[in-house]
Amino acid sequence: MRILILTPIKGKVDDTRRKEILEELSELVTPDVELDLKSLDHGATTIESFYDEYIGAADMIEKGLEAERAGYNAVVINCFMNPALNPLRELLNIPVIGAGEAALSLASVLGDFFSILDPDPPPRSYSHKIVSSLGLSNKLRSVRYLGLGVSGLSGRFEDVLGLMISEAKRAVEEDGAHVIVLGCTGMRRYSKKLSEEMNKYGVPVIEPLSAAINLAVSIVRLGLSHSKLSYPNPLKDVEKENVV
Repeated sequence: MRILILTPIKGKVDDTRRKEILEELSELVTPDVELDLKSLDHGATTIESFYDEYIGAADMIEKGLEAERAGYNAVVINCFMNPALNPLRELLNIPVIGAGEAALSLASVLGDFFSILDPDPPPRSYSHKIVSSLGLSNKLRSVRYLGLGVSGLSGRFEDVLGLMISEAKRAVEEDGAHVIVLGCTGMRRYSKKLSEEMNKYGVPVIEPLSAAINLAVSIVRLGLSHSKLSYPNPLKDVEKENVV
């Protein structure tokens, strides 16, 4: 089984770091699953708005089509905001899984209520909009904003982790969250330590990219993909000309 992890930002990862990332992610899956990682040639440097999504959408679509032609079994979108998820599902027959969608869906299974740790400050409401689009607003207890932005997640490890632990505890103690969802795949390096801390409460922590990879593997093993009634193939240009 071959899974493409598509990171929707512009930039090349050097070969050494790419190998390290893939080795780390491969620990999540069985040996018969081959993971690959690609970023964009054209796009934003971070995804922190809908505008950022659209800059790289065309390149994401092209790389998704290339993946299907190359024989990949699924595509995972490495971003909590699920950029280009719908058009990719319209164009591809192989499963396309968004990290945010996977994480929030899993959270709804693991507990009655969840809270999201969001890297940005309010009033940015992207997390709320993503939850609403999945019909899960009734389970959302809160969005806890870290006020760091995506770039701030690469700051001093102990400082960022401490902030995440503090806000996760407040989400449980003050907001009534039963599950914590990380609102950015850039938080992955903190997930293990945060999970250890939240285990004291019996509260699971969901890291979006890990959730998406494992969901993609499960869907492929089950022989499933997205419904073409929900995501029909777009009309070809010649067909559009005949639509009145």
